[in-house]
Amino acid sequence: MPKLTIGMLGLGAMGAPMAERLLDAGYPVVSAPHRNREPFDRLGPKGLHEVDGPAAVGAASDLLCSLVFDEAQNDAVLRGPDGALAAMRPGSTVLLMSTISPGYCRDLAAEARKRDIQVLDCPLSGQPAGAEAGTLTLMLGGPEEAIANARESLAVLGTVAHCGEVGAGQVMKLANNAMAIGTWAMLMEVRDMVAATGMDLERFMAILNQSTGRSFVSEHFPFPPVRVSFPAMPRKDLALCLDVGRDRSVEMPIVEGILRAGTSSEG
Repeated sequence: MPKLTIGMLGLGAMGAPMAERLLDAGYPVVSAPHRNREPFDRLGPKGLHEVDGPAAVGAASDLLCSLVFDEAQNDAVLRGPDGALAAMRPGSTVLLMSTISPGYCRDLAAEARKRDIQVLDCPLSGQPAGAEAGTLTLMLGGPEEAIANARESLAVLGTVAHCGEVGAGQVMKLANNAMAIGTWAMLMEVRDMVAATGMDLERFMAILNQSTGRSFVSEHFPFPPVRVSFPAMPRKDLALCLDVGRDRSVEMPIVEGILRAGTSSEG
């Protein structure tokens, strides 16, 4: 059986190594450049097929991966004047790999079903190193039969984790990111306290990582590699997590405090 043609919108820090792994596994991969030509120049000799714009990517794809930053960028590449969605064939599948709201994913899935196109949410965990090594966790939301069609291709990238219906993958990713970002924020505070006492920070980290306070964040410190304020992506993810909680009348004061602290410390 021929391999699916994989379309990729967004060959950035995550998308480029994912495309390379798919190419190395023998999958046809198609994409369109936006700002950065480096991935196209580097992966062209491996077989990356370059086309002109998102619509051309959609028309060529059995499985379309959207790896842009937020909902506005997803709208631009999927629903915009040159959007991929209108050009896709019936029976094809869109994977929303950005970290975005569950409601956005459900709305897009309902819209696409009218044209016999499946939309699955599939946010990623594992950072660029995981994309390079093929050890990502792919948090999927959608019907099992649609996921089954994509499972073999996605296994090249890491572990497929079916979380539930459309939107459930985003719920899982937002919860995971809130835990990771919150742990990072607490670790930075306690490191300041430890340093103020005169204890060697390398010794502190070594002992911590043999103790009950250890975590993925402490074991891979620094994670993320920023010091005081949160950059745009953690702020976006925490705000989305709070939106989901409010929508279900769940109070999340700790997450609110972490976001407030990470935002107010800017400048």
